[in-house]
Amino acid sequence: MKKIKGITRKLRSNARNGEHVDYHTNVTEAITPEFAEKYKISKQYSTYTGWFGQEKLIYKPNTGFEQTEDIEAKDRIRDEIALYLKGQIESNLYCPIEAKKAAAKLLEHAMRPYADAHNKSYAENTAEINAWVAVLKSDTYALAVTELALDEAVAKLDEANQDFKETLNARSREKRKRDEQETMKTIRPKVDDAYVSLVNAINALYLANEIATQDEETRTELGAVIDEINSLIAQLEDVLERRGVKPGTDDEEEEEPESEPEPTPVTPEITAVYQKEGGDPENPHRIERGKQTGVEYQGFTLKGQDGTLEHVIGLVNDQDYIEWINPETITNVTETGCEFTMVPDLTEGQYKVRIETYDGGSPLVVEYPEPITLW
Repeated sequence: MKKIKGITRKLRSNARNGEHVDYHTNVTEAITPEFAEKYKISKQYSTYTGWFGQEKLIYKPNTGFEQTEDIEAKDRIRDEIALYLKGQIESNLYCPIEAKKAAAKLLEHAMRPYADAHNKSYAENTAEINAWVAVLKSDTYALAVTELALDEAVAKLDEANQDFKETLNARSREKRKRDEQETMKTIRPKVDDAYVSLVNAINALYLANEIATQDEETRTELGAVIDEINSLIAQLEDVLERRGVKPGTDDEEEEEPESEPEPTPVTPEITAVYQKEGGDPENPHRIERGKQTGVEYQGFTLKGQDGTLEHVIGLVNDQDYIEWINPETITNVTETGCEFTMVPDLTEGQYKVRIETYDGGSPLVVEYPEPITLW
């Protein structure tokens, strides 16, 4: 008697994402909405096509590579403009025109804290260019910029830096969105489970017709769908066998999946910053310089761009300048928190605590929502 062959778990788990999408695309072409409505299996069909619709939206090969290329290209653009400005300022130090030489000397002095920005991490580079542009536009240096005819270049640097920042933040938001929503790893089992429910319903209909009704039209229509799905399964098995994957044993009938509670997505965030000992319980965000400081977080792990803790935890002042915590002082790192020694010689005042982690390979920037006060 005809039945749709069961796809073994081994076959499911070894199909690549593209092969999985292709197989279920073919299944949705073989089993139409009209067929599902006629044989009263619309509930199973809509559940299956609903989950598979989400899988098709998620399946976007090479997106990460394209985003990385875009970010790297925009980083090069802003660095080239910054290096152009640096070169113009330095070359005018030897200008025979005294007004230009004086302007260059003034701007060279203002440039020193930011001269190496292009060699730093994305976040620190962004912050330093932002601070440098603010300095160049200030009343103290604006006339010198005009004297060297660099106003347009400064505006271009500001524009390129903001463009890079928006692109990087968009990728971080996209990554966070993907982390909070379904992934191919989580959606595929749901598609497969809904598929099993659908094909079991078709098999049951064919069996019932053969035993009781024996309607020829029903036999022909159900049989045609069963034959088509089985040919798709055989095609997938051939693809995997050529790759060395054996399909395994076909169960008599696949078990209906047990429903499991949906996991609650964890939003990456810093949940607490406080002085470990001797702090003020009524004002936990008031932290003494040089003291051991605790940080609690969720939804990510600490990992620098180079695999170390360099340029991971930073303190951001009101000028968006970042003072990075010495990685050697970062200790007791876990999945939910860490400790570090607060910078002992930093200026008193308010700071934002920022973490830039490369957990998963892509940069993720998280800031504590409340400012801390150093004293």
